[in-house]
Amino acid sequence: MKSKSLVVVGAVAVTCVVAAYVALSRSETSSTIARGAPFLATLSDDAAAVKRIEIDRGGKRIEVAKVGDGWSLLSSGGYPVQFEEVKGLVAGLTALKIDDTMTALAERHDALGLAWPNDSGSGARVRFFSDSAEPTLDLILGEERANPRGQFVRRNGENQCWRVLGSVSVDIDPRRWVDAELIAIPDGEVRGVTFNGLSLRGTEAANGKVTFAAVEAAPLTPASTFEWTEGRTTVALRALPSWLSRLELDDVRKAKGGTPDGAISPTFDMVRGTLTVNAVRDGDAVWISFVAAAKPNAPSADAINATKKYPGDPYIPDWAVFTAKHAGWEYKLPAWKLSSLLEASKLAAEEAAPDLNAPTRVPDPRG
Repeated sequence: MKSKSLVVVGAVAVTCVVAAYVALSRSETSSTIARGAPFLATLSDDAAAVKRIEIDRGGKRIEVAKVGDGWSLLSSGGYPVQFEEVKGLVAGLTALKIDDTMTALAERHDALGLAWPNDSGSGARVRFFSDSAEPTLDLILGEERANPRGQFVRRNGENQCWRVLGSVSVDIDPRRWVDAELIAIPDGEVRGVTFNGLSLRGTEAANGKVTFAAVEAAPLTPASTFEWTEGRTTVALRALPSWLSRLELDDVRKAKGGTPDGAISPTFDMVRGTLTVNAVRDGDAVWISFVAAAKPNAPSADAINATKKYPGDPYIPDWAVFTAKHAGWEYKLPAWKLSSLLEASKLAAEEAAPDLNAPTRVPDPRG
């Protein structure tokens, strides 16, 4: 009986010793974690020397570099970058605060989105360069968490992972880094459209509303073999006059030239200028460039432009400035803008246009 009691007492003692050791170990570990301290303590001092940034995510990369007094997107031919995006990335990284240590096992990096290389897009690699070929910062950013807002991170080349307070959502979409807005023409400014052999002309009513109609045998309209049936024309009348109300880019590159595809290259006649959108197919993508000209003695656009407060608000560009800004560049046309050009051509020649006022009918589930 005594021997059994000794065994039990001994087991309890061992358990207590182990528990004490674990408690001391946790206490010692916790004391070495400077919770709330900046994770990248020197970044605010080093940021001024950064001259190039590389971001990798999902098997893709963008490169941003300081050129003169500004920043350029090297991965898109050197197109000007919005400095606010560079500033925001640096500020976001600088604001990360240490919250806790995580795993130091390489085989567990994937669970936190910190494995590298990583083609899934769950993690991203951010590198800052100064004058050296070696990065001054090489960081892997992993999964984000909410309540409190946090993120898993580690320095590339180190297995130790961290949870930090704050998060940085890095994006390799060129639209984030450049001014994606190409143009936003207000209603009523467009007065005519020529497109794939079709000519549309607008008439302004007394209330200022412009109504469009197709013009038969319009002069100077490029010839086309496309058959503009009533249904197709109705679709074009709905989509084309407002096509410039919001035009943005998906990507940008140095102009490669090529013969424009007349079937998707509209010309817009406006109160204060003319604009031809030259579209070139390149694989599955369509890239556009512009030919613009101001009209002599056109009315001032000051009253319209005074109402522009935010990106995307309607405005009338200075066409000379617009031409200089976009010369030598091609822009990848977003799929939805291309679809609005091709919508009419998708109709069969004998097919009527859809009735836009028809009620939506939900099929009876009973058949």
